[in-house]
Amino acid sequence: MSSLLTGEADDRMGAADDGAAEQVEAGLGRAAMLRLGARAGGAAAPSSRVNEDVTELYLQEISASAPLSRELEVELGRRIEAGERAAVEAWITSPVALRELAAIAEDLEAGRVELSDLLLNADTDDLDGDAASVRLTRLLGLARSMPSARQADGGLGRARAALSAGLAEVRTSPVIQERIERALREAASRAAGEERGALEATLAAMRRGHREAAEARAELIEAHLRLVAAAARPLRHRGVPLLDLIQEGNLGLMRAADKFDYRRGYRFSTYATWWIKQALTRAVLYQGKVIKVPVHLAESRRRVLRARKEIEQEHAREAGLEEVAERSGISVEKVQMLREMALEPVYLDAPIGDDAGGARQGDFVVSDEALPDEVLVQSRMHTQVHALLEVLTPREREVLRLRFGLDGGQAHTLAEIGGMFSVSRERVRQIEENALSKLRTLSRRRPLESPLVP
Repeated sequence: MSSLLTGEADDRMGAADDGAAEQVEAGLGRAAMLRLGARAGGAAAPSSRVNEDVTELYLQEISASAPLSRELEVELGRRIEAGERAAVEAWITSPVALRELAAIAEDLEAGRVELSDLLLNADTDDLDGDAASVRLTRLLGLARSMPSARQADGGLGRARAALSAGLAEVRTSPVIQERIERALREAASRAAGEERGALEATLAAMRRGHREAAEARAELIEAHLRLVAAAARPLRHRGVPLLDLIQEGNLGLMRAADKFDYRRGYRFSTYATWWIKQALTRAVLYQGKVIKVPVHLAESRRRVLRARKEIEQEHAREAGLEEVAERSGISVEKVQMLREMALEPVYLDAPIGDDAGGARQGDFVVSDEALPDEVLVQSRMHTQVHALLEVLTPREREVLRLRFGLDGGQAHTLAEIGGMFSVSRERVRQIEENALSKLRTLSRRRPLESPLVP
């Protein structure tokens, strides 16, 4: 689980700041891994036993973390916000960063980037998300007008202050910070002297702010890992291993930490539970079945199963398709399709009966494909027939090919062939009879070889 948290932290910090990544990694399940290594070092254990040990040690590790109080959650939220603000304030005075921000605004206007890619909460359908979109659009417009503000007395300073305060309030995605950091790195690699030192100092201050925000975020996530385990345990018999469920639930927890706003007054555990359950539900739907079913179809299937169960309980009989369709609000055709989707798959290598060495399910499946020996016979016959047809004239070959459907074609009548060649039906019959007579004479002198003889 630590790799998930530290990997995301590394992405947020952008450049290779290995020391910061190690600080974020510290404490995230490391003790459990060390204990597992000490226990497994003596002898090799089966993979199933190792998985059980990993799960047990991980659950022991996260159970030792103390729950956070409301005050501490607010403090961590403020630390995350302060770190992000420090990163913004580090580059807001850099002309290189402001030019890159203006380029982002131009890309947004030209449609090369979507507004949803620049906002952290753009996928939430609420008024706050709409307000943030409007606010970010205005801020990017302000970034484009910075060159004109430079000409006004004190205008550049006021514009920078407004831009810094606005970006600190709007929950922007890492895309903006990553593009600005990349632009600063490229500029620093080309610069020299004092300019290079200033750019490197800006980058260091940015990374310091990102590191502080990542550490507070990791602390917030660590303290609530038990929520994921508690939500994943009831789903462990739904076709997905418990460790995989915990992994997916941790992703939901990390998503909640990204979107949490401590100013709203509710506890982080309350907010994170919804995101964790959403991640676990999707994991079960996508990974719990051999045949993957889209989420929207899985939800429709649950509606159909619920409607069928209600009808059977009310009337003590099997529910009909029309009744289920009317109760669930889904068409009869789609109800039939969803019922077929609910059938369990049959494995072709599954044995029939109790004899493991006996017949398999796949032995009784009819195949439309020809057997290898049949394919070989057909191929040799095809080669010999074409060799015989070479003694005929082109018209005779074409008449026989159309008449008997050679080369996998359709057999035609004499009248149809006559229409193709603009001759009478009788003339086609004469050409056919003459061609067959030649082949009979040739076959008596040179009989066909058996296609089964190699």
